[in-house]
Amino acid sequence: MKNSRVDFALFYLNLELLVKLGAWSGISLAISLIFFPEFWASLGTMLSLEGIFGQYRAAPLGILGLCVLWLYLKRKEVWREMSKSAKSENNDSKINFAPRFLNYTLGLALVSGALLMPSSQDFLVFQVMLASLGVFTIIFGKAGQIPTILLGIYGVAISFPLIIERFAQLPYSISVIKPLLWILTGMGYPLQSQGQWVHLTSASGEPISVVITAACAGPVTMGVFFALFTLMMLDTPLPPKKAVWIFLFGVVGTWFQSFIRLIILMLVAYHLDENAMWTAHFWSIYILFPLWYLLFAYIYFRQQNTAVLTGK
Repeated sequence: MKNSRVDFALFYLNLELLVKLGAWSGISLAISLIFFPEFWASLGTMLSLEGIFGQYRAAPLGILGLCVLWLYLKRKEVWREMSKSAKSENNDSKINFAPRFLNYTLGLALVSGALLMPSSQDFLVFQVMLASLGVFTIIFGKAGQIPTILLGIYGVAISFPLIIERFAQLPYSISVIKPLLWILTGMGYPLQSQGQWVHLTSASGEPISVVITAACAGPVTMGVFFALFTLMMLDTPLPPKKAVWIFLFGVVGTWFQSFIRLIILMLVAYHLDENAMWTAHFWSIYILFPLWYLLFAYIYFRQQNTAVLTGK
């Protein structure tokens, strides 16, 4: 008899959770349809090959995919917190009024933040997910902690390049233009610069002029690095001192691979032609950054294993 009561209670709890999940899905869908119709209008474009593999578009989608994967791996922890939230409401709602009020306030703040953000194609997916997270926090309370962390990581990855373009466009691009000219002119290549413009004459005598913006200097890959490093620290953390040095090493390495990419592009333009340079411009990022990050991940996990063995 006791076992049957336990089974019934478990069945009722799971049924309640499924009902709440249905409510969360319905409310989130309604908010997105009412307040973010442009998301649904552009969904086909975002999921097309051009939308997925277009220049600077694969990186945020890749980070979003990793965050979703990490959330899937932590699904048992999230479900456990969802169950605790349901049990708490059923058993002692008066005692838990204060934390529930905090969850409602935080959830409403997240939904309001999503609705009040300036409309931007770059943040459209983030806004929809932020509103959905707010509803989830209202319904499931502390179960929203892990999704909040992951959405924050995704937000950093997409925000960093936009912040650089808005507030540090010229300094960020100059940080690669000057060493680029110094190295290539020192090797005898005919390059000149005017601000962000770089001029060269190819081996065939073709004049080529390109503008090196902040986007060319790699803020997208830097944002991706920040997100990947944070995910690694969440999964297999390093001791604080090692984490700082490994992080700084990663920042320098990420900048350097972007710098090497620009050198390669200038060499392709000089020895081949401008069309070849633009082809290399599109594909090189998908080759150089994964190779660099494989090296970084190897060094990171070597340091993590050393820390586990030595306790330092």
